Amino acid sequence: MAGQIVNKLVDKLDVRKTLWQRKTVCKKVLLSAIVIFSFLGWNLDAQCQDYPTRDIEMIIGMPAGGTVDVCTRALLPEVSKILGKQLIPINKSGGGGSLPVSLLANSKGDGYTISAQNSAAVTNAPHLGPVSYDPLKDLTPIIQFGILIPIYLVQYDSPINSFRELVEFAKKNPGKVSLGHPGVGVVPHLVMELVKLKEKVNIVSVPFKGGPPAMTALLGGHVTVCGTSINSGMSNIRAGKIKAIGVTSPERAEALPNVPTLLEQGFPYGAWTEMYLILGPKGMPPSVVEKLENAFRTAIKTPAFKNFVSKFYMYEENPISGQELKDWVEKEYIKAGEIVREAGIGK
Repeated sequence: MAGQIVNKLVDKLDVRKTLWQRKTVCKKVLLSAIVIFSFLGWNLDAQCQDYPTRDIEMIIGMPAGGTVDVCTRALLPEVSKILGKQLIPINKSGGGGSLPVSLLANSKGDGYTISAQNSAAVTNAPHLGPVSYDPLKDLTPIIQFGILIPIYLVQYDSPINSFRELVEFAKKNPGKVSLGHPGVGVVPHLVMELVKLKEKVNIVSVPFKGGPPAMTALLGGHVTVCGTSINSGMSNIRAGKIKAIGVTSPERAEALPNVPTLLEQGFPYGAWTEMYLILGPKGMPPSVVEKLENAFRTAIKTPAFKNFVSKFYMYEENPISGQELKDWVEKEYIKAGEIVREAGIGK
């Protein structure tokens, strides 16, 4: 009997000893983990402070020679000077801008792959067809570096002298007014789709692969009106070949102060512009985003860049960034989606 009692006491002591040993091991593992993660966190902070340590790949989401391309290439030397590393431009296009955005979204979020893109590829394109990214979750908006103001143009000898007159003419002549534009889902197209819905008017949409072909169609009399950017239309406006009948900016464009906005002409839903954006993939360290934002903001304000882009009518004196830019992207994404679904032109 005494022997059994002794054995039980020994067993209890062994159990307590085992539990104590386990607790000791757990504490050691926990302490080791804390030390390791603290080191990794410190190491990551140090790497972010040293950023960039190598050249940065800049995906330009438009073909060579376009406004996004030439303006980005004018900006990169200034940014490279500030960061102390080269930004290497690589042109990628396709899918209305969705292809280069997809490449960006699938890149590592370490700040060594970023992109210059028209905002429509982020806010509009995902509603028009299947894409492999979520524009609100898989991207990091860094900073705006320009503005695109859409404009509507007709031939110079056209009897139509305003956007309001265009709509009234379309109401009286169903199906006889055609809009040429740079591609499905661009702002001039979506604004006109909204006009068609709100005003109960039939206007035929004719998409082209870019602004120049749409402009050629207008000059040749193949479409009634062309919706494009101020930059695309200015040379022909000055040459007296076409005339502007309305812009979609909230206020009159500085380049064309005599051209009324759609808002002024009685279309309260007609204020809509696009942006040129610098984007990164998701998961970028905040300190890296901040360093890139500051570098681009400084470069945007240099006389060299400002003087170069003045001829493209896209300069923005106070580009937005941070939460303000994220909110803008989300708002435009929701707005575009509503119009695409209502007009029945999406996926």
